[in-house]
Amino acid sequence: SSASSAAMLWGNVDGKDVHLVTLKTEKLEADICSLGAALVAVRVKVRGDWIDVVLGYESLERYTNGGKPNFGTVVGRCANRIANASFELDGEEHKLDINNGNHHLHGGTKGFYSQVFDVADVSDKQVTLTLSEPDGAMGYPGKVDASVTYELNDGELHFRYAAASDKPTLVSMTNHAYWNLKGHQAGDVLDHVLMVKASRTTATDETLAITGELPEVSGGLDLREPRLLKEAVDEGGPIDRNYCLDRPKGAGEFLAARLVGPNKVTMEVWTDQPGLQVFTGSNVGSTGPGTWWHGKGCEWKQFGAICLEPQLWPDGVHHPEFQSPILRPGETYQHHSWHLFRVED
Repeated sequence: SSASSAAMLWGNVDGKDVHLVTLKTEKLEADICSLGAALVAVRVKVRGDWIDVVLGYESLERYTNGGKPNFGTVVGRCANRIANASFELDGEEHKLDINNGNHHLHGGTKGFYSQVFDVADVSDKQVTLTLSEPDGAMGYPGKVDASVTYELNDGELHFRYAAASDKPTLVSMTNHAYWNLKGHQAGDVLDHVLMVKASRTTATDETLAITGELPEVSGGLDLREPRLLKEAVDEGGPIDRNYCLDRPKGAGEFLAARLVGPNKVTMEVWTDQPGLQVFTGSNVGSTGPGTWWHGKGCEWKQFGAICLEPQLWPDGVHHPEFQSPILRPGETYQHHSWHLFRVED
């Protein structure tokens, strides 16, 4: 199908046109822009009203001019932290962009979030966006051809990622949306209830680098039974941690988490990935420039949203016992996750 018909021109970045695409079903709508393949808005039909449940900006200029990096965008080429911004692959040392203490985070200063994707295919319910990132970008070896397909199916929002490289490299993609099931403008998410099917997490040191230890969840980090976020955060502090998901035996795709708002809107996260980054939004309104936390006509405050990011366990290149982020020529990286939205009457 023609990419121009359903994609509205939203502006221009680095000489490239940026488009805004709207996908629709009777229960769900999603606005996606081709800068960073970002989820700009996700509207859920709640008892007759459309509620926008994702943080985002009202114009392209807000993304490029003081916008927060990785704000509802695809994260790549490699999600999460790579310790000391370097890794060895096949005996060769690669030094990456340093953008988080001494570490490399979310593909670097010019990660996928900052790049304009091509709208390769679009219809009422589905859009595919593609990106070619050159060999050496942010220090990574290999030219990577990546794609993400967003698809709406009834009350489901699907994320399908794929990538191939012409040299051995690292790839792990996710989406860094900030969710609030009451509506993005409706105050903090500490009144949401969260369940995460995970018995362990990947421990980090004080710089947030992965240590390799896999402690059992306890205290505020134990989300195996549904917990009010306020109670979990009061007990253990704000959460920013990769959960090692309990994958049922033989399951390719499985339920990873369930978030329920006080308005009885439920969002389930289903995935084929082994990990889920849970981030309770302690940074919202409290870190970085104020321009990060104003959008779509309102100001967001601390804990104003939660991120649930399916992924490979972080820094797998330094931890051979983790599922590997190494992608070799002839292989295809693939990741399928989806969010199922339900509204209880």
